[in-house]
Amino acid sequence: METLVPNRGARLRAWFRAHRPAIVLVALAITIPELLTGSTPVVALANPLAVAGLLGFYGAGALAIRETAIAWRKGWVGVLLLGLAYGVAEEGIATKTMVDPQSAGAGYLAVYGHFLGVNWVFAVVIALFHALFSIALPILLVDLIYPSTRGRRFLSNNGVGWAVGILSLSVAVGYFGFDAAYFEGFVVLGFLLVVVGALVVAARVVPEKVLRPRRASPDRTPRWFAGLGVAFAFGWSFLYLVGPRIVPVPAILVAGELGISLLVLYAVILHAGRTRHEPQQVYFAAGLLSWYLPWDVVVTFLGDYLVLIVLSAVFALLIYLAQYWNRVRGDRGGPSERSAGPVP
Repeated sequence: METLVPNRGARLRAWFRAHRPAIVLVALAITIPELLTGSTPVVALANPLAVAGLLGFYGAGALAIRETAIAWRKGWVGVLLLGLAYGVAEEGIATKTMVDPQSAGAGYLAVYGHFLGVNWVFAVVIALFHALFSIALPILLVDLIYPSTRGRRFLSNNGVGWAVGILSLSVAVGYFGFDAAYFEGFVVLGFLLVVVGALVVAARVVPEKVLRPRRASPDRTPRWFAGLGVAFAFGWSFLYLVGPRIVPVPAILVAGELGISLLVLYAVILHAGRTRHEPQQVYFAAGLLSWYLPWDVVVTFLGDYLVLIVLSAVFALLIYLAQYWNRVRGDRGGPSERSAGPVP
């Protein structure tokens, strides 16, 4: 018995080392959209049921989408389309915040823009949020932390099947558990299922080159990309937080949210470059996450006193990545694309 315990501990440590990038992806997929927004208080991580729910949605979702995009060789266009499908599945089907006109999660946007059974303004906002902050950003950061894993699968085909199955089960459980008293009707439910399916099919058939950067290398500085991220994050947040109070027509806000998102996406495609763009990626991620700085001050005053510690850890990681990639890309003889990266 004395020899079994050390062996078990060694095997566990070896498993964590082998799966560290996947574990970091899961942690970031939970931290960015849930802990930093205050949707899940940090202290809730002491609750095993809360952790299981976060793993079932965000952990399984991020893993399933990353692995599927790689398997289909679809790159970022696949990630974003599947991220939109994830957003509709979670918020439209599981939690019903996209459809319930009295949803506490949607707040005023449950009333503003509610038409034909759907909270349209909130639906667009939250689907974009999940595609970007719950899925794309965690995957991007893992690529920056572990560049040797870019384009490489974390899971076997069976593992991907398990991730998809866990996510599907989480959505089903959520449908009957989160807002069980509200039934959106078979027409609306069917519409949401069709939207999810259509987005998945689109991710499968759309050419990867749709979002491929036009230039071989970036023609804008990292700070320019940081400014782009800040402008998008605060402009996008202003539209959905303040816009409903001053814009009488919800369709205008929907067009605004989609317009600013497509404009920023076009700027990234035009200026990011296909290689040697890691500093730009880090600064752009920092700009996107900058809106959490004032937001988490508010969350702290609301009682989640640990959120600033988590926010500090995230920005410490970004600062470290920025220093690392600035040093690497400033040296023409620096590590290759398949280098070990900043974290061993």
